Amino acid sequence: MKNTKVRVQQVMMTVGCLIFLVWVGIRGMKERVDETKDTPVEEKTQLAVISKNVHVQSVTDEVIVVNQSYATQIVAAPAIVIRADKAGELVQVKVDVHSRIEVGQEIAVLHVAQKDTVGLGQAMRKAKEAKQQVKEQLDQLLAIDRGEDATEAKEKYEKQYAAYTAAKKEAAMYEEQVNNFTSSTQVAYQEKAIKANTAGVVTQVLVGAGRTIEVNQALLTLQQEQGKSVQIAVTSENYLLVRNHLQQIRAKVVFQDQSSLQLPASVVASLTQQSINEEGKIVMSLNVASIPNIQDIQKLDLSIFNIPTKVVDEKSLFTREDTSYIWAVNAENKAVATPVVVVKKEAGKVYVQKGNTDWNRVLVGDLKEVKEGDTFDK
Repeated sequence: MKNTKVRVQQVMMTVGCLIFLVWVGIRGMKERVDETKDTPVEEKTQLAVISKNVHVQSVTDEVIVVNQSYATQIVAAPAIVIRADKAGELVQVKVDVHSRIEVGQEIAVLHVAQKDTVGLGQAMRKAKEAKQQVKEQLDQLLAIDRGEDATEAKEKYEKQYAAYTAAKKEAAMYEEQVNNFTSSTQVAYQEKAIKANTAGVVTQVLVGAGRTIEVNQALLTLQQEQGKSVQIAVTSENYLLVRNHLQQIRAKVVFQDQSSLQLPASVVASLTQQSINEEGKIVMSLNVASIPNIQDIQKLDLSIFNIPTKVVDEKSLFTREDTSYIWAVNAENKAVATPVVVVKKEAGKVYVQKGNTDWNRVLVGDLKEVKEGDTFDK
């Protein structure tokens, strides 16, 4: 009887322990379920590194037309020099400062000697050689006089003095021959005109009457009234755009009265880089010599047709040393800094030239912490 009672107690204790353990297990499971409900599951981002402020975005392709407008400036014509095509004595200058001259107009009159050029030329050459001989003999005479030859100085001095005197006589003889040629009946003088080969306004007279001038000597400077080119100043990005698509450009000039003129392809093809201005813009020049009323041109409108572009979010663009870049994500999901040429910006989108690089995903957002080669999730 006693053993039966003990067994009953043992069974009851065992059952109670089992019930307690089950209760504890159920309660623990409930608490874990509640914790799971209260704790939000962290969303998986597109980034394996960097931050939540950067994400990968797909790129779209689009063919567009770009319209641009630039204020123009007339290129100042450089000063032009008119030179003599004849030698002689300038007896008359026919123009003055501020005079307007045309091509073929007489601007000066010369007194030109027509003479026995063979005889005169020989005499002048001999006279020149004789003068040089006189100089050399005099140098030797002075050397002896200074005692540089030491012994027998007196005898050498007398001989050298005689040689010097003979050289002077010979030089005088040839000088007389030259004078005879220039003053004899063998010499005739003729007036000849110098004519302008360029039209313009005289800004300076360089030689006055009474002067002897030589062939190719500068006589006048002229200023053309207007240039034959207009200039525009473009950013480096727009310069690349124009240069890369020059064959696709349509251009027109707009005059001050708002009338316009479409430019032929031959004129557009003359659009070339000239210089860089103080603002860092590239100055381009366009030859408009064939266009009437050049001075009335107000602006140049350019339309560049059918440009293949990639369209990206404006937040994908960053700048290094005045060059625009994007972080392209390559096939290995790594960030690669890629330079781009911006074609236009519109409504938060950036259109960049497609180029030859094959990329179709970019990083968008806070790009300050992105580094070359950072890896991103697919």
